[in-house]
Order: sequence, then C-alpha cells, then structure tokens
Amino acid sequence: MNRPLFDRTLEFEFEQLTARERLACPAGTRAAAAAAARQAWEVPGATGLTVHLSFGDVSGRYCLDQLTTDLVVHTWDLAQGIGKDTRLPGDLVDFAPDRFAGCGDLSGSGPFDPPLPVPEDASAQTRLPALTGRRDG
Repeated sequence: MNRPLFDRTLEFEFEQLTARERLACPAGTRAAAAAAARQAWEVPGATGLTVHLSFGDVSGRYCLDQLTTDLVVHTWDLAQGIGKDTRLPGDLVDFAPDRFAGCGDLSGSGPFDPPLPVPEDASAQTRLPALTGRRDG
C-alpha cells in the first residue's frame, strides 16, 4: 500500500499559516517542522511514497528532488547576498537545472524572476541562477 509520507500530525497547522506568518514563526516552531520532515525522510522507502503538497500528490522522489533543488538555489542566494563565492558543488549544480526542465517561466509563482538568457554552451553553474532569474557573478 502506498501510504502518505507526511502523515505525522504536528502540534500546529503549519500549512494553514500565511507565508508571512511562517517566516515569523518562533525558532522552536521551525525546528519542530524541520524535525518532523527529517523523520519523514528517514522512513525506509520514503522516496517511493506519496507526499501531499499544496498543489497535489507527488512521489517522494519528486518532492525530495524539489527540496534539494530549493536548497541548492538558496545556498547560491545566501552566498551572493553575503558577497561570497557562489560556485556550488558540481554534482548539485548539475542536478538542479534538470528539475526545472519543462517548467518554463516560473516568475508567476513568486520566488523567481523571469529566466535570463544564457549562451547555449553555458555551464550548469551559469544556467542554474539564470533559470530562476538570478545573474551569476
């Protein structure tokens, strides 16, 4: 039976909060949500289970790929924001752009600007920020 991956009940309804409320959550609330998510991923076979997201049910593999890509992009953001080197580990940079394949312009979703043009032979390190409207360098 393919049971939901995130079927644990937390002491709060995090999904019911607005984005502003989520950002304002006390550290303990964020820590509780992170701990519950980590426990869910530790379930044997988690990538083959179903995950309930705001837009529908997806496979655990799809969800994990998206979470990994999100962390890669925001690691780049953080490095850029504090003036550090934005070069990321090659395996992660190679992995992340494929997760955007077929998504087109994601700027309507909120966290992205329209994609920037890059040369056809651009490296994954250059393509990844450009796909999300960010300029490397």
